Amino acid sequence: MGDANTKSLPSWAPHVVFVLLVSSALFIMFPAIDLAVSRTFARGATFPLSDNLFLLAIRDANRRFMIYFLILMTLAIFLYALWPQRFKFVPPHKAFFVILTFLLGPLLTVQLLKHFIGRARPRSLFEFGGTADFTPVWQYAAQCSRNCSFPSGEAATAAATLALIVFIPVRWRFLSIALVSPILLFASINRVLFGAHFLSDVFVAWGLMLCLMVWLWKKVSENARNIDDLIESFGVKSGGTD
Repeated sequence: MGDANTKSLPSWAPHVVFVLLVSSALFIMFPAIDLAVSRTFARGATFPLSDNLFLLAIRDANRRFMIYFLILMTLAIFLYALWPQRFKFVPPHKAFFVILTFLLGPLLTVQLLKHFIGRARPRSLFEFGGTADFTPVWQYAAQCSRNCSFPSGEAATAAATLALIVFIPVRWRFLSIALVSPILLFASINRVLFGAHFLSDVFVAWGLMLCLMVWLWKKVSENARNIDDLIESFGVKSGGTD
């Protein structure tokens, strides 16, 4: 993702849309992949790795990071409003982008799809001791009314963390993505090991989040100056000064 004054962002769009379309098509055409992967981590009706303390710690960290980042970005906007020159390294439009990424992604889009699709989790299937039937990705299932499987909210949260890359200097972004992405992907796949999600839930969640971030950054960067000036004006009115 480029800075607000660059034109690099549109070049990302075809690639992230491709990721979403290909991952969706793969699991639609070959739904048995989901079951085969889930069986790998099952022992009868249980998923033993769901009790692994290390994996549980990774899950807890991933869930808490979203709360921490939302608080941190909100605080950054507040501090910029009061002291824009001191906190110019955290321009409000970038903090606003991160906040919107988490709100529109894991907290809105993912939850709406979970409710509408109603795909049962692997551990809820007959095959693993549950009462639900397996359904392929993107297929309307109505197998659950709450806490459903598709797409993975925690995978979407992990992917949304990449929104913070806008604060990294351009020359370091590729390296940062290369270092952080494997960790975030592991935190996402972690849910497959627990029997809480299918592999397709994770891949599609990532595809959706990448598409959202590309679209959202385009909108935010086009209005970067207006957003920053608006926040700064609020600070002036409230008595903030440098």
